[in-house]
Amino acid sequence: MINIKTIQQKISSSRQIQIILSIILVIGIVTGGIFYWLHAQRYISTDNAYVNANIVKISAQVSGQVSNLNVQNNQFVNKGELLFELDPIPFQVAVDKEKAQLAIAEANWKNAQTNTKRVTMLAKNRSLSIQDEDDAIKNLQVATATLQLATASLNKAEFDLHNSKVFAATNGYVSNMTLRVGSVISAFQPLFVVISDELYWVDANFKETELQNISPGQTAEVIVEMYPSHVFKGAVESISGGSGTVFSLLPPQNATGNWIKITQRIPVKIHILNPDPKYPLRIGTTATVKIDAYSNQITTP
Repeated sequence: MINIKTIQQKISSSRQIQIILSIILVIGIVTGGIFYWLHAQRYISTDNAYVNANIVKISAQVSGQVSNLNVQNNQFVNKGELLFELDPIPFQVAVDKEKAQLAIAEANWKNAQTNTKRVTMLAKNRSLSIQDEDDAIKNLQVATATLQLATASLNKAEFDLHNSKVFAATNGYVSNMTLRVGSVISAFQPLFVVISDELYWVDANFKETELQNISPGQTAEVIVEMYPSHVFKGAVESISGGSGTVFSLLPPQNATGNWIKITQRIPVKIHILNPDPKYPLRIGTTATVKIDAYSNQITTP
């Protein structure tokens, strides 16, 4: 015989369990929502970010023909290392020529100085006229100016000879190298670049609606797509004064009838605090950045 009371007790117990489970589920959803909201308020992230570094364009300050090339593409170089040199013969010839001109100028200046002293003495004794004295002084002034010009010309020639050798201005990697021995180059012509390894940063493009919680000094985590399992420490260094589109070649013109509001992105510079030789960074590669908006303010180098 079916016990009605027992069945009712089981139904009541099942309902109680369902109510308890529902309450637990609601609490879990609310707790998760609150946690997600707090996490979203604290951490601001974007995957629209790119690694960057200082790029030094390499050129010579004089024109000439490349006689020696000491580096190749993608090679690491140290600051002060010889990169390439131009044929020194034309520059040495110019130095020798200016030295000869300087010797002539010095001889003429000494002769004009001696002659001026003699003429001045004779003019005082009225053996020569005042005009003769004026002419002698003028000749000495011309000889002095010629001597100064010859000295400057020699300095310029020696400067050019020195600059026929081009040295690295920073530690870094040679890139975009097309220079070859025998190439004839012009002064200040960009030839290749050295990507400095002394400082790396990430240009992270955040939505304009996220900027109110971002400020310089906040800590950040940077994950470069090349090394997804490695986390670089970073810090917000600065925030751009304008959106990326403003500085484009053809900035948008919004004063039109078919204007559509689009959320803009603002570049934020994230200084990488712990670059690691085991994980060499490459400029232009993509990264994901997460900023801790509640972090303590720190001073970036």
